[in-house]
Amino acid sequence: MIRILKLSAISYLLLAFCIGCEKSIKTNNEIFGQENAVWTESIYLRGIKPSTGKKLKDSDLKKYANTLKENNIKYAYLFAGPYQEDGHLPNYPFSNLARESVIKLKEYYPEIVILPWIGGVQNKTVYLGDSAWVNNALQDTKRLVETLNTPGIHIDFEYILKGHPYLDTTIEPEKPGDKENYAKNVISFHKKLRFLLHNAFISSVVVATSPDTKPWKRKTTIEELKDLVQYIDQLSFLYYDTNIDSQKVFEENCTAQIRDIQTLKDVNPQSQFLLSIGTFVNRQELRNFRDLKIESISNTLEVIKKSAIKVDSTNRIIDGISIFCDWQTDKYEWEEFFDIWVNE
Repeated sequence: MIRILKLSAISYLLLAFCIGCEKSIKTNNEIFGQENAVWTESIYLRGIKPSTGKKLKDSDLKKYANTLKENNIKYAYLFAGPYQEDGHLPNYPFSNLARESVIKLKEYYPEIVILPWIGGVQNKTVYLGDSAWVNNALQDTKRLVETLNTPGIHIDFEYILKGHPYLDTTIEPEKPGDKENYAKNVISFHKKLRFLLHNAFISSVVVATSPDTKPWKRKTTIEELKDLVQYIDQLSFLYYDTNIDSQKVFEENCTAQIRDIQTLKDVNPQSQFLLSIGTFVNRQELRNFRDLKIESISNTLEVIKKSAIKVDSTNRIIDGISIFCDWQTDKYEWEEFFDIWVNE
């Protein structure tokens, strides 16, 4: 596919800046890491798209693999959850079809790293404070990695904050201590998972930590993350649904986020740190959290690049971009991602 590179005004400024001091600044490809990832719907492991009833075909697997390969996406988070109320995983990711899909995707794209995506929402189907639930979840996670013969797993736990009229209808009431103990429970889960899957690649995700972001999920502190990153190999920060509608504030908080990542790299230099962009459109009830003029693909990527150079113009801090989500990313958005982040 022939792609035409379209540089925005910010890109021209960055290019001029780099040309003017090429002795002290590495090339963009060295600064902007390409350990890119994407969250992917369940059809590839389930064999059917639940919302439409569409059945998976071999051509779908081939198209998906080619899309990832063309856009330099290395990690595929294939949805295999969520955990159920008893901690067990659903049956479909353990099926012969799921195993065959993983095999075929590797044939079509040998460099792909498939990480089954599991998790869920605390007090909906996730109960991290319940030892029986945790034990079931850990054992099923280990069994899933072994069944699909994948190198690891992607864990996505969420804690929805109370106080939003729509979101309050989607979760069960909090139990005493849930919010206060949540981070400790998440860290404990990952620590136990590392013990069970000693050599596995463990990926996880949290919302942005920068001060002015106001997502609808509980934010994890840097001190909490310093503990978490000891047990994982990759961590994504969701830099969308920030509830920021000012370009200046958005840029300042991106810089703050990258500084936080720099701090965590000192704790675990072996771990990868990704920033996440959104390619979806929020449902009406959540639109106030995401200003698409600010959080567009192009603006977010340009801001990430600008902030990364501002924090450190010679060393890589951001190891890649994670994209949410594949089923709402069209070919024009893939081209936009490629032109701005990959083809520099």
